[in-house]
Amino acid sequence: MKLPNGYGTVYKLTGNRRRPWVVKKTIDGRQRPLGYFANREEAFAFLVSVNRMTPEKEITFSALYHAWKARHFETIGASSRSAYEISYKHLSPLHSLPFARLTYQQIQSALDSIEAGYCTKKKCRVLLSQLYQYAMKNGIVETDLSRFLELPKHVPVYVKRPFTARQIGKLWKSAETVKGVKDVLILIYTGMRAGEYISLSAGDVNLRQQYINIKKSKTLAGIRKIPIHRKILPILAERKAEGIVCPCDNYESFRRLFDHAMKELNMHHTPHECRHTLATMLDRAGANETAVKMILGHARTGVTKGVYTHKTLADLKKAINKV
Repeated sequence: MKLPNGYGTVYKLTGNRRRPWVVKKTIDGRQRPLGYFANREEAFAFLVSVNRMTPEKEITFSALYHAWKARHFETIGASSRSAYEISYKHLSPLHSLPFARLTYQQIQSALDSIEAGYCTKKKCRVLLSQLYQYAMKNGIVETDLSRFLELPKHVPVYVKRPFTARQIGKLWKSAETVKGVKDVLILIYTGMRAGEYISLSAGDVNLRQQYINIKKSKTLAGIRKIPIHRKILPILAERKAEGIVCPCDNYESFRRLFDHAMKELNMHHTPHECRHTLATMLDRAGANETAVKMILGHARTGVTKGVYTHKTLADLKKAINKV
């Protein structure tokens, strides 16, 4: 079917891809991709939705979000996808507006109108930042307005507390008798986010070289290799032999497992406090700051993502085994 001039195009890319169908449209004299889809029907439906708007620069907030989502969601875990979807819903006053014509006042007003607290608004700002980066790469806007957005003063409702040495000792004593304790220990000695742990497959655990390969994370810096601490090596070897690392396939079921372990041992912690625990232990052990950031998946300036030499992995193993 021949489409009208300027309408855009849909075609299939070569190779083995999860989303081989691409939608492109001429923007500022250049053909730019707007999204990738599993089949032609989805791709064409998206192109139709884009063309309900007038000129190329009139791509709506909603259309841009779905184009960004088609690319970005393949690289992140289920919990991160859910968080972005919720943030998108919170920004509903912007959905039908042309993205390139949004003003700072419109975006700030949409953010201010969200009834939820600081953390929810912060996540919405993160989504807006991602969308602006995508729009700038594709020539839709030139300025990232998200960096000017203001959030209300953050008043913590829950102060994060790391596990104490006494509590960690209690976890080890209960590892074989209390369900979920081994999972808590894995998080403490790896610093993984819950979503990263849930997304792990048995193939991501390399027992020979003793590292865990994180392929899905909420941030680019989170895509990393985590050295396996010698204390949890037997647990991970056992899990790998069983063909499954995390026994839960979503955050809700994992949180129930985690909370069960906490209740049985009369402890009061969240999964994220496992990351704080490892960070605290590494700091006390005098671990190198760069190694700490690489293990935890924090952003590092001037370092190429995913570059791991044998020496780097050896250094990380030394750092993790100090605790």
